This record gives sequence, C-alpha cells and structure tokens, in this order.
Amino acid sequence: MSPVGQFLEFRDAAQAERFGDGGPTLCDALTDTLDRVVVELYTEAPQDVPFALVALGGYGRREQCLHSDVDLMLLHAGGDVEDAAAEVFRPLWDAGLKVGHSVRTVPEAIDAARQRFDTLTSLLSARLVAGEADLYSELAVRLAKVVAGKPLAPLLGAAERERRDLEPYPVMAANLKEGRGGLRTFQGLKWERRRAALLGIEPTPIGEGETEAFATLLTIRNALHAVNGRAHDTFSVGLREPVARWMGKHPEIVAGMLVKALHEGDRLADRAWPDLQATTGDPLGSFRKRLAGTIKSRFRSEVQVSDANSALTVAVAAAGRPGALRFTRSEIEVVESSDASWHAADRAAFVQLIGSGERGRSAFSMLDRLGWVDRVFPEWVLIRGAPQLAPFHDHPVDSHLWRCTDEMGTLLRSGDDLARSIAEEIGSPEELYLAAFFHDIGKRRGGDHAKIGADLTVSFCRRAGFGPATTAAVAHAVRHHLLLADVAFRRDIGRDEVIDEVIDAVGTLRRLQVLYLLTIADARATGSSMWTDWKASLLRTLYIRCAARFGAAESGGDVVAAHEPDLEPFTTAAEDHEPRMVEEHLAAMPNEYSATTSPADVAWHLDALKTWSGGAEIHVKDVGSGHRVVVVADDRAGFLFAVASVFAANGIDVFEARLFTRDDGIVVDTFQVAGDTGDGTVPDRRWDRIRADLAAVLSGDLDLADRVAERARAYRRSGPAVPVRVTVADEPATGHTVVRVRCADRIGRLAQIVGALTEAGCEIHYAKLDVRGDELIDSFLVRRDGHPIRDEAQRAAVGTAVSAAVEQSPSRPPTVDTDAGRS
Repeated sequence: MSPVGQFLEFRDAAQAERFGDGGPTLCDALTDTLDRVVVELYTEAPQDVPFALVALGGYGRREQCLHSDVDLMLLHAGGDVEDAAAEVFRPLWDAGLKVGHSVRTVPEAIDAARQRFDTLTSLLSARLVAGEADLYSELAVRLAKVVAGKPLAPLLGAAERERRDLEPYPVMAANLKEGRGGLRTFQGLKWERRRAALLGIEPTPIGEGETEAFATLLTIRNALHAVNGRAHDTFSVGLREPVARWMGKHPEIVAGMLVKALHEGDRLADRAWPDLQATTGDPLGSFRKRLAGTIKSRFRSEVQVSDANSALTVAVAAAGRPGALRFTRSEIEVVESSDASWHAADRAAFVQLIGSGERGRSAFSMLDRLGWVDRVFPEWVLIRGAPQLAPFHDHPVDSHLWRCTDEMGTLLRSGDDLARSIAEEIGSPEELYLAAFFHDIGKRRGGDHAKIGADLTVSFCRRAGFGPATTAAVAHAVRHHLLLADVAFRRDIGRDEVIDEVIDAVGTLRRLQVLYLLTIADARATGSSMWTDWKASLLRTLYIRCAARFGAAESGGDVVAAHEPDLEPFTTAAEDHEPRMVEEHLAAMPNEYSATTSPADVAWHLDALKTWSGGAEIHVKDVGSGHRVVVVADDRAGFLFAVASVFAANGIDVFEARLFTRDDGIVVDTFQVAGDTGDGTVPDRRWDRIRADLAAVLSGDLDLADRVAERARAYRRSGPAVPVRVTVADEPATGHTVVRVRCADRIGRLAQIVGALTEAGCEIHYAKLDVRGDELIDSFLVRRDGHPIRDEAQRAAVGTAVSAAVEQSPSRPPTVDTDAGRS
C-alpha cells in the first residue's frame, strides 16, 4: 500500500475509534504518517532543480487534525519546477486531500511575508520535511530579518480584538479554530515564541495551563472532525453528544473542558497583548463618566469609591485609566495582600466594577488571577467557566451573568419608555446590577438554582456589608427571577387568579419593577431565541396588569411614594453607625417602624444587630417600673410563639409589643414588659434563665406548655368580662391577611394567639400588641405558604381557631368576622 493509502487508512481508523488521547497524540501520529507520504513524494519527484518540501501552518506545527488542510510549500532555488510540483501535489489531490499549496523561491516567500500577515505567520510555523536543508536555513535567516523590524504583538492583538468584537462574551457553540480564545489565540503565542527564537531572545515559557488547554482544543477539534467525517470546527448543539462519545466522556464534562480551555485562551491573550483593553481619548471621557456617575444607590448617604487601598478600589482605578488595562506593581501587592474584609468603599467599587462593561470584566479577571476571588468571593468559584448545555443558552454561566449585567446597563441607558420610567422610579441601578450579576449564582450546585442562589446572595451581601434593604431586594430578585417569564410565556395572563399569584409572590410594586427589568436583561443575555417581539409584548402586558393592582399607570408608577422618614434624627441618634446602614435598616422595615419607633430605640436596635451573631439574643434596658426588651433573631417558623411562651413561663407580663421582620429575614421584636414582683422589675438572674429557656425551646429541648398553664392559673385576673372578637380580612395594600384580636388580657395570652395562628399554618410577618386596661387589642399581618389567605372559608377557619384558643367563657361565643371591609 502506498504511503498516501496508509495515511488515509490510519485516518479512517482513528476517525472510527479514537487513537491515543485524541488530541496531541493523534496529531503527532497523523503528522508522522503524513511526513512519510511527503518524503516519498519528494523521492519520486524530478530533482532537476534543488528544492525542499516545507510543512506550513498546522501541519508545520505538528498539529495535523483528522480533516485539516495539508499546508505544503515547495521551496526552490529558481528554475523550472513545474514537473516536480505536479509529482508532489497531484497524488495528494487525487487522494481527496485538501492541500494548501505554494511554490516559491526564498525571495518570493520573503516578499509574500512582508506583504501579507497570514503568509508571515504561516512561514513562522515552517518545518522542513524533505529536501534541501540549505534552502530552509536561508529562509529562516531572512525571515528573522523580517520579524526583527516587524513586531507581531500589535497585529496579533488586533486579530484577537477582532475575534472579541465578533464574540464579546464566550459562547458555548464555540469555533475552536477561529473563535475567541480558540486555537488561533494559542497559535499567536507560538508565533511570538518562534519570532523570539529567530531573534535569539528568550521566549516566554509555556505554562501547564496553556499546555492543557491547547491539548483540550485539539482533542475536541479532532472529535468534531471524526463525527462529521469532514472539517468542522464549531461545537454545535447537535454534535455535543457524539463528540463526547468519541472522546469517551460525558457531554457536560467535555463542555466544561472546552469552556475552561477557552477561558485560558482569553487569560493568556490578556497577558500577552494587554493593549486589547486599551481605551483612547480623554480619561474623563464617556467610559470614565459612566464608571463614576451612573451606578448610584437609592440611599442618600451613599459612599463613593475613594483612593482607599483595597483590591476592589485599585481594580476600579485600573479600569478607569486610559490605555492598556494593567495593575501596577504596588496595586498587585495590594490585591495579593488583601484579606476578606469589606468596607463601604469596597461595596461601591464592586458595584461599579460589575456595571462598567468590558473593562470591568477584565479588571475582575485580573483580580481572579491574583487569587482575590478564591479568598473573598467563593460564591463565584463554582460557576467560573461552568458550561450550559441547554440549546437556548448561548454562554457559560459566568459569561451569561456578565452579559446580563451589561444588558441591564443597556436597558437603563437606552431602553424603551416603560423601561426607562421604571428605572427612574426604582432609583437604584445598584440593586439592578447586583440582581443581574447574581441571578444565576446558584447554578452547578444541584437543586433549585433560584432558591440556592437567593441564599448565596444573602450570604455574600451580609458578608460584604450591604444593608438589609439592599440584601433583601437583591435576594428576592434572584429567588424569583424566572417568575415573570414563566407566567408570561406559559400561562394565561388574562386570568385574574394568575395575576393574583404574581402579586402574592412579588409583594410590592418596586419588586415587580426590578423583576420586570431583570427578566428582559436575562432573556436578552440568554440567546436570540429567548427574546422576541412577541415575548416582549407578553411580558409587558403581564407587567402592566400586575402594576395596576398596585395603582401604577402604564407609563410607570404614579403610585404614592412610600413613607420616607426624616433621616437626620435617626442618623444623629445612631452616630456610631454608618449613615447608609441606618437608611438601609429603616428601608428594610415596614413603614410603621419609623413612624412608631423613636430614634433612640432605632439606635438601640442597630447596636443589638451589630453584635448579633446568630441565634436569638435578648437585650434589656430599664424603663421606670418595667423594662424595654428587644429580641433579635433570624425569622423561623414558631419563633414568636417560643418568645411568648418563654415570657409567660417566667412571669413576664407583656403590656405592649411591636413585632417586625426586616426584609432580610431578621426579627427585631420590641416589648414593654414587667415582672410579677411588686415593683415590676425583673432581676438579671431571671433574664439569664429567660435567655437559656429561649435557646432550649428553639432547639427543641424544652416544652413550656405546663409551666405556662401553671402560671396562667396562678395569676388568673378578675375584672369585667371582655367579649372575644376576631376579625380576619384582606389587607391589599400590604399583600397580607390581617388578623385582629380583642379579648381580655391575661398571662400567656400572646402565646395562645400566636400558637393558634401557627397551628393554622399562618406565617406572622408583623404584629402590633396593645393592652388597654384589662383588654388586649392585637393585630397580626399573616400569610400562608407565602400568599395572603384569599378564600373566605379558609379565613373563617383561621378566625375560629384563634377564637377557640383565647375564649374564656363558653357561654359568651366569640364573634368571627371575615368581611374585608370591617375592623
């Protein structure tokens, strides 16, 4: 069998069943087999004129893939080589091989290299296969003179810039040869090293990551050739499973290998050609203005990025400088020595960085390469370069999040009238950028990625020191980021009950507005099939119908603004706290909190929250003949019942209570209490027991039912009979059901009411308790399974359960009222 036949036979066998690793090993074997063909062709060709056969391109670099072109040059010293060329190239053509052929003298080759960059790079990959070594040596000497006066970096950087212009974000359906971060990028690095070798310069060493990534790209390229039976370099959706089978791996594993390799290509390109990120013009031009002026918080006491020396602030500074994106040596030292602590300037810098487009992404990548992400932002690590195989997803997870954040910025700057009016009303691009950046952070962890992502968002925001209002708003958007799309595109949005479900889930107009903008940005960032005029129309219609329930007009909001307290008394009273954190705390509370809580008590609550480290903490201060008590804890089912039971069991009489759950899920409950002693005071040792009892009840180690009942019997009060009246009604303005209870006051009454509501499956979001003489007047805002109780029969059942729990006189039946219009 001829050498050409042997090559075709080997190629067909390797195509049917992977040879070696399928990558460099196979390429070496294909190259060696092809070299034997070329040597024989040289031997059989006429030798009238001295010539050499020189492999170029991928063949020259020993990267011959299954169906790559055979790039071959006949290099001669002058004269008639037509017959020799025919003898060399015709057998290759006859065998059906695609041959990139050229016939040149050394001067002709050098002239072509001077005129065409692609010829120059092809010659930089030249390798002598057969023939006159002197001709090849002459070519190398003269090529060195060409590259001595022709730096490659600007041209290679421009080519990489063009690839990135075509693919601003890495894609799953990547072109392994010509695409961003692909083989051309790695070949550029090899051309740089060949130039250095020709000039006698020490070349940049090849790192382990580069070797692994390049091998991955070669392997997947060979797999694509094998399953297609021809040259095909795009990791198309329909080819992923057959490619994975040829490689002997799971499709998700192969996709992950590819994304990692392309990310490495991007990283190496940024390092080799830093001018990729160069900006032109005035450093205070459009980019700088965008970075400094657009991404603002809705809170008045906003902190600006300063010249503080921290990893994030130096990254923002580097991104804002004109020219190539680089860290100085001192900035690198700052990043490498930074710890996991966050300050106000860091939070502002983080939001500016994620909202500042390509420069911000590149600065973030530089932080990542210096280890900052692993140390400070672990939530990002698992989705870094994580693939997405769903056909509608164009990008890996991290790239999708970056694109979604950029799409959000585009919406804010140049969206339609509705989007812009909503953005103006929200007044906080900060929350919108954070929501876009975190909405898929929960992927690659198994389970519901929206719920997991919301938990991760809370963890990050708390650790970074974002306030409760921002934390809650962003976490809510992450938790529900699929809601509007699922409803608009899959359900009948003309049905009132469908709108009710959306209203129940979002709770407020502001949250609906955030979700609307996030849904648009997410769809645009996912893929071309996910955002069409038809889908835009459906989503807009759903938003308008839901917004109308909150009193908003089609053009935007036109809703009465939420109560905004005068901040000065609160920030003055809480002078030990950052002003923005005071604002955030107030914003995360129901409106009634700032209206009914003194600045001094707000400062006290903030003090308690600052030292809170989890669990339930009780803080007490003396006030006349009693005490003010604040209980701080993470909200959980049965928490209020536990507190009420502990108070009752320990002889603590509650005269007034204001029970609030902050938007971020932290309970801040304030009680006016007195003990069962003559002067109403409670000694410190009893508060120690109360704290221990509460911890034991919450852990399930203590049941106080008998102690509460015994206290109630021992301290039974006499007085005029007070009829029990329970009202259960809708509270449309808050999205809750309100339960109002009027009855006689007695020890353990709060525990009774809360226990009954808990037994009825109600979640208590806010409560207000007042004792007027012997009468107790309590109000509770509740939900069941996250929704208000809309069914009248179910509301009646809740009222009956509460009445039965608090009723004292069977001869006096309670009144249960489910009419929403009555109090």
